[in-house]
Amino acid sequence: MVALGLTGLSRFIYSVAVSRRFGVEELGRANSLVSQAFLLAIPLSFFAVALGKYSSEFLGKEKWQSIRAITGPSFILPLAGLFFIPINPYLALIAVFRALQLTFRSFLYGMHRGEHYAYVILIAFSGFLVGFFVHNAYAPYLIFLGLISFIALSYLIVFDLLGMPRREELHTLLSYSVFAFLGTLSGVFLIQGPYFLSERIGSAEVAGKVSAALSAAFLLSYLPQVLQSAIMPLFSYKYGRDEKDYVRRLSEETTLFLTITTALLVFFLMLVGKELLALFFGFDVGDLFYLALIAMEVYIAYNPSIVALNSTAYVKNGTIVSLIGASVSFSLWLLLIPIYGATGVMVGLILGYSAILLGTAFYSRRFLSVSLTVYRSLLVAVLLQLSVFLSKTVLLMSTGFFIIYERNRLRGMLSVLKSFRGKGP
Repeated sequence: MVALGLTGLSRFIYSVAVSRRFGVEELGRANSLVSQAFLLAIPLSFFAVALGKYSSEFLGKEKWQSIRAITGPSFILPLAGLFFIPINPYLALIAVFRALQLTFRSFLYGMHRGEHYAYVILIAFSGFLVGFFVHNAYAPYLIFLGLISFIALSYLIVFDLLGMPRREELHTLLSYSVFAFLGTLSGVFLIQGPYFLSERIGSAEVAGKVSAALSAAFLLSYLPQVLQSAIMPLFSYKYGRDEKDYVRRLSEETTLFLTITTALLVFFLMLVGKELLALFFGFDVGDLFYLALIAMEVYIAYNPSIVALNSTAYVKNGTIVSLIGASVSFSLWLLLIPIYGATGVMVGLILGYSAILLGTAFYSRRFLSVSLTVYRSLLVAVLLQLSVFLSKTVLLMSTGFFIIYERNRLRGMLSVLKSFRGKGP
């Protein structure tokens, strides 16, 4: 949780600092390049997801030689990004370092050493902060990701975890990675795409405004990521034991919890967030922030069910849905950004996420029997939140109505929190 929290804060802190020091246009250009590097890092970390899965499996069987055999190709592949140095050294180095970070994170989680990754992030985050004292917009990420990469390679050598690839393990990595890669690439494109496409299709100023709005709104996305790290193994384990009803209930309860919690945060941020962002960034993001929050709300709502699909036997269906959503957003961005600028970016993102929500709801209902009623809270919340475009007074009244509407579930959630609080050591 600490590692995810600091990683999530890094983009927001970076956007605020660059905006204040270099201006909105440089913010747009810098975030555009960083996002392109982060997207390039996905094919460079092609084996990362499979590495996490099979390192955990081999650990359970104490097959240390097999673990060494899969770490070799997994950590060598990211270095291929160095060939991009003649094109753009910043793009190449950030992409390589990011790919090594993703691979190392997946490996440590697979080895049940998540606490080690948290320590690495704490060390690297101090370097990230030091980077702001260097008069270079890319220094914070170069130092942050560079430190993680150096520690990762040192870690593998010290603990003798780096080995030569073998045919059997390489085939295993390849067969699983294809669909996992496509799904991951689609998801990352929807996160990073708005930053660089808004600059390429629009302008640096448009990208700067998009960066400010999204860097703040995307902080909400780390709530489901924290839960995902806990529930993904449960989905796989329970599905393997043929406890499909447990998978269904876990997906439904997690969706309701995340949807209601996120909706309340969005109501609050709509009331005060735009003014705070103007204070942080030094310019008014306008209504873009409201649209960015709604986009995150839709993303968070479908997250548990798509994780359930990807963690069971339906990873192909989850990948197809992600690809459709990415295609919808990309097509709309090509049409809307030249006409509506930053607003077109947000509308395209919302509709892309909505397409994934519809596809996820269909497949999770069909294969896992997840009820469609779990998305009712999202629909009610979004309809009420649209009142922000009328006035803050109407929005405040809508917030009260939503709390009344969800009062029974809120009481249940509070009861659960109180029960955890009451459990002492």
